[in-house]
Amino acid sequence: MKNSFFYILLTAVLFTTLEPVSKLIAADVSPLAMTFIRFFIGGAMLLPFAVTKLRKNNMKLSAKDFITLALLGVLCICISMLMLQVAVLKADSPALIAIIFCSNSVFTILLATVFLKEKMTVKKALAMVLCIAGVLVLADFSSGTNVVSILLAVGAALTFSLYTVLSKKYSAKLSGVIQTGFSFFFGSLVLLVILLFTGESIFSGLTTGKTIGIMLYLGIAVTGLGYWAFFRAMEKSSATAASTAFFIKPILTPFAAFFINGIAPAPKVFAALILVVAGSVLASMPTKQMEPSEQHTQTIN
Repeated sequence: MKNSFFYILLTAVLFTTLEPVSKLIAADVSPLAMTFIRFFIGGAMLLPFAVTKLRKNNMKLSAKDFITLALLGVLCICISMLMLQVAVLKADSPALIAIIFCSNSVFTILLATVFLKEKMTVKKALAMVLCIAGVLVLADFSSGTNVVSILLAVGAALTFSLYTVLSKKYSAKLSGVIQTGFSFFFGSLVLLVILLFTGESIFSGLTTGKTIGIMLYLGIAVTGLGYWAFFRAMEKSSATAASTAFFIKPILTPFAAFFINGIAPAPKVFAALILVVAGSVLASMPTKQMEPSEQHTQTIN
């Protein structure tokens, strides 16, 4: 149990730094290039574990599996994570974006009733109300920049929730590391094609040791090591226990933004934090025990 706690805490700390650290180079590296580099590195680090898992379980991916994983990668990486990165660029505080994105459980509830035919319950309805209230508390309609960043963060949460639901529907047989490793890799390759097609330079913003170091940290530590630690936590305990890392993240994010970006959290941030975390906890409480492969997709960061 001590080992699992270490991996859970490591996951939470690494993922907490995503938005604040990426904000440091958001003006230098384009969201498209940053998202590509981050998930290409992370996907490449996770692929060996995914292949090992396939061999250990004597599994072979079919052409349909590869197509499904590629499409899921496009939805998660090319749409959701890209929107999240643009939101961080435009936001005054990265903590606001992180907290809003952590409210994606509310959209998962709605989409699950459509695609998975899951029943809407009073508990789920209350979770939705709490998360929506948290987002509204953070919304600052006096500033156009804040409105745009909030809408982008909500869009990122919505599309990620769609990724979550479709992953459960179409690739439930695959374990977390297999689905995550391949979808990250395929999604980043599609971003590479987009970068080459648009003529946008991948490395133009990486001109200093600072930007290169931060980019490597985001790819190796946050994405690669972060997800490795998460899957290790699952192995040492359970998917439910490992997922507590994603309730710790929004609690730590305002403090991370203060120390990394020098942005003091406003009182409304803590009010929204309480609402979103409470809603997320309610939304994550299963009515029956779920398999780890069904739970892992709720935690992409």
